[in-house]
Amino acid sequence: MGAVMGTVQQKDLQSAIGLHSKHAIFNFKPYKLVFVSCNSRCRCQNINRSDNHGNISPKPRSGHRIVCDDINMYSFGGYNPSLTTTDEEDLAHDAVWAESKPLFKELWKYNVSTASWKRLDVNEIPDILASNAVLLSGRVLMVYGGTGVPFGANCSKDLFICDLGSNRDPLKFDLISALGNCPQPQYGQAIILINHYLYTIGGTTGFEYTCDIHRLNLQDRIWEAVYTCKGTDNEPRGRYRHEIAFDQNKIYVLGGGTSVETFDFQVVFAFNLLTCLWERVTTRPDNNAREAYPTPRRCHSCVQHGQFVYVMGGFTGNRMLKDFWRLDLSTLEWRKLPQLALDHGVYFHSSCLTPSGKLITFGGIVPSGNNSKRTSDVHTAWLCIPKLKEICWEAIMFYCPYLDSFSKTDLVALGLPSEFIQRLDLASD
Repeated sequence: MGAVMGTVQQKDLQSAIGLHSKHAIFNFKPYKLVFVSCNSRCRCQNINRSDNHGNISPKPRSGHRIVCDDINMYSFGGYNPSLTTTDEEDLAHDAVWAESKPLFKELWKYNVSTASWKRLDVNEIPDILASNAVLLSGRVLMVYGGTGVPFGANCSKDLFICDLGSNRDPLKFDLISALGNCPQPQYGQAIILINHYLYTIGGTTGFEYTCDIHRLNLQDRIWEAVYTCKGTDNEPRGRYRHEIAFDQNKIYVLGGGTSVETFDFQVVFAFNLLTCLWERVTTRPDNNAREAYPTPRRCHSCVQHGQFVYVMGGFTGNRMLKDFWRLDLSTLEWRKLPQLALDHGVYFHSSCLTPSGKLITFGGIVPSGNNSKRTSDVHTAWLCIPKLKEICWEAIMFYCPYLDSFSKTDLVALGLPSEFIQRLDLASD
């Protein structure tokens, strides 16, 4: 320790680890949804937004999409028609907001370890910024479809990618030029990457709703129509803002709806990739819950961890939902998880799951008295018992929340493994 203190001053180290009460003890609590307050040192890396207020983080929004790895969560786009420069002084200095409002033409990074936000400097961000379909493959962010405002008046059928691991400064979105039988421009669709194919299911033009399936071969960049619905009883009805799950054989469509209806979770449709046909799948109820199945909904969020699929929140058409459900794809049995429910309903939010099994949910529309408002809240929950090293890292960050204020050299001297030092957004030595 004496050698360490030669590099890291004892006073600084005590300051870093002395932020909790002597009586505060770390307690790992899986399967519990926790509100995460933004780190007081949130910072913005973008010359177009003022950083004078010290606590820069994303504005409340809906219709955005988030993805994550074990290090960062990324939030793309979003919508908020209620913000004004009078309400939000720093927006008056934001040239990008002035051009794109009420849409957010921005990409944010949220560090999972430190709960701090950073607005990334990115060129060529697509103009279509609401109800896109977004996924993360390795370090490549894929953004497909979506709409501008008015909703449906300007939809997209384009795929954009941004290599988050590139040496570009600033980062840049690239349009993927593709040929073949491409889908029509839509928003609210769902996408999934299976091998080298990007599948897109359903969506709306703002007037018509489909549940057609197309896929893009990412190797030769050729679209093909996999299935076009004909309106039979053996096919799902057209929908948007649904979610999907995958069991290595079938793609399950969960919920969703139109402007006038929402779809249930008792009988769901699954697309069999071997037969290229839709199948009606009857799920099993939770006999211990008052509601045996999730209420029909759209604009919910969904994450998958192995055989388990989790559904959170959503909108029935007249009521916001706060419940949390799990579907076991191996048994097709639903289970309600009240310990993971929010304190209030939420919809048009977005959720993602780290590879280690930590749920992150951000934003959306929530109740506000007799009305509603958009939020920028972040909640997290462990949906499994992770590896011991993950629990230890959470304990370290609990007792030493300002580790990212030290240099990499100092942290190496303290004995922290490089795997976890890399999770901190450190300034250069």
